[in-house]
Amino acid sequence: HIVRPLQRAENKCMNRVLGHIHVDNAPTFDLQKDLATFFTSNKISSEYWSVKDLARPKELQAVGSTTASKSKVVDERADPSQAVVEYRPGGAVAVKPGSGAGANAKGALVPRKAPEIPKPKWHPPWKLMRVISGHLGWVRCIAVDPSNQWFATGSVDRLIKIWELGSGKLKLSLTGHISAIRGIAISDRHPYLFSAGEDKTVKCWDLEQNKVIRHYHGHLSAVYGVTLHPSLDLVVTCGRDSTARVWDMRTKACVHTLAGHTDTVSSVACRAMDPQVITASHDST
Repeated sequence: HIVRPLQRAENKCMNRVLGHIHVDNAPTFDLQKDLATFFTSNKISSEYWSVKDLARPKELQAVGSTTASKSKVVDERADPSQAVVEYRPGGAVAVKPGSGAGANAKGALVPRKAPEIPKPKWHPPWKLMRVISGHLGWVRCIAVDPSNQWFATGSVDRLIKIWELGSGKLKLSLTGHISAIRGIAISDRHPYLFSAGEDKTVKCWDLEQNKVIRHYHGHLSAVYGVTLHPSLDLVVTCGRDSTARVWDMRTKACVHTLAGHTDTVSSVACRAMDPQVITASHDST
């Protein structure tokens, strides 16, 4: 808004000077055009100084058309500002950094593959078959008999219940724990069921006599999990005392105490090959 009055004033002054000196063939000045050129050059030098030397779009197209068959890769490490990433409608193309101006151009432009999402296989929808109720508190653990004829559940109501797998009928209730039951394991080589509870004990139940035949004492706090070694007569338990303990099934002796966790060991698993004992803890390990 200030430029236009200045332009009119300058035009008047220039015409007034030329009228006084009466010079023939005096040069004519287009002050508006000169001012526009001045402001444009000033703006380019002050605001676009970092990109004013780059090639224009038409020149880039010309260079791209002439070098389509033989591309030239600019070394990003030598001059990162000169690195060019080409875009194609089919997908983005990335430029690999070369070893210099004479880097090998073959394989420099690598198409980026779209991530492949596996398609899930269809299966018939699952339906609820049966709801079994009978416990008076939270059911904290469950184990299925290797013969697939029955399964056992342990609950906060201090009971172990054995259910028929086909019909869901209650077959037996075992009492003996004085606190919540947190783990159950069924042996596939002996007629034994092992239970672990918050009363710091692990019990071995003889399913032929339906009574406790062995107690395993040694945990300093609640026992949260129990499992059996697949090939040895060993019982492995874990608990809130941050340890996992390995017991001899027959002598009831604690063979090993596995320490190292700094918080509750919530779960344990055994396998025949190394590592034979795997533990999970509340210390995020």
